Amino acid sequence: MDVTAAAGQAGRGLPCILPGSTPVLLRGRQPDARVASVGINPSIREFLSRAGDELTGAHRRFETLSSLGIDLMTDATDSMLQRMRRRSLDYFEANPYMEWFAPMEALVHAVSGASYFDGSACHLDLVPWATRPLWGGLDAAARAHLLAAGRPLVAEQLTNPALDIIYLNGRTVCEAVGEFIPLTRRTARFREQGPRRSFFRGLHHRAIVVGCSSNLQEERLRSADREDFMAWVIDECTRDIAELRTHRPEHNPSAPGTPDVRSPP
Repeated sequence: MDVTAAAGQAGRGLPCILPGSTPVLLRGRQPDARVASVGINPSIREFLSRAGDELTGAHRRFETLSSLGIDLMTDATDSMLQRMRRRSLDYFEANPYMEWFAPMEALVHAVSGASYFDGSACHLDLVPWATRPLWGGLDAAARAHLLAAGRPLVAEQLTNPALDIIYLNGRTVCEAVGEFIPLTRRTARFREQGPRRSFFRGLHHRAIVVGCSSNLQEERLRSADREDFMAWVIDECTRDIAELRTHRPEHNPSAPGTPDVRSPP
């Protein structure tokens, strides 16, 4: 079954899915991308304006049930599924939601040299459905239900052999991915008296997996500190990537599983 169709089937009856929206399986040129960032779920801004109106014309980012002319995702034809996939593949060439992706692009490019805009990086989500209320407003049972439904889809995508680096954005993502990819965790402090953050890392097939407990888009910092904080996260992740490169199978074929390469906090 087409993975988009599978997401549509998996989403049937799930609570809190944004009415009229369609599942978003990826953004960017997977399976060719060598870097993947992973978030929680698509923003409602992928479908709606700030006024709550459906994005249309040149502003449209993804297909909706109304743009496809259907009532349910299970009614989607093969040609409709192809339209949905084309929107995902061409996402960064059309109208990407840069309020969210600008910091991700900066981090991805700094740690890997890849970019969403040349096809060398893509973005995936743990849960392929936008929700209303937003993720933070869902109760624990609804979040668990959505994560369980989305996990098989993102887990399959992360086995893509083209991937060299996987970046996990935020604690929810790091802990959820850690349920199917073995990760170690260390902590580090931003500035001498600053807050501690957790950094997660591991290997998945040949891909290096790194992540930070800070969700870059939601980190509450003074404007004057934001640039320094981003540079710090980049430095910490770059260090983890460099260490993990020496543990990858091509460097040490006899190493079983994911090594414990934790550093002291």
